[in-house]
Amino acid sequence: MLEDIVALSSGVQGSVETLGLAPPTSVVIESNGTVEGVDTLRSVAEGASWLGLDLLSQSFDEVMRHPKLLHRHTGRAALAERCQRCPLVEVCGGGYLPHRFSTIRDYRNPSVYCADLQHLIRHVQDSLSHHGWSVHAPAAPSP
Repeated sequence: MLEDIVALSSGVQGSVETLGLAPPTSVVIESNGTVEGVDTLRSVAEGASWLGLDLLSQSFDEVMRHPKLLHRHTGRAALAERCQRCPLVEVCGGGYLPHRFSTIRDYRNPSVYCADLQHLIRHVQDSLSHHGWSVHAPAAPSP
């Protein structure tokens, strides 16, 4: 996670789906060929990761166009308004998807760990700046 904060703060794409705005590229393929969204979504609601697709009937391209996965590919537009305006959004990406879920607003909520993410990201960015690294994302407080 720290390596990704450094990378994203330097303007380089991260390597995990928990941070940044790059669209996730992973799905879960069960041993019987069924395809699901990332299995951590099972923690947010019954059936949240279930797509009803399998590799015997659909291609990977069809899977990635499933409505339950499309919101993960719209970047900043899929986030809560507060997150869209935050100067740290390029790094945190609004937080990890399961940490943003609510039954009222689906995934358009700030992460339950928003304050913690802000603190950690600013700490890393301040350390980078202190050591002469160029930080791409601003470290100013969010409005």
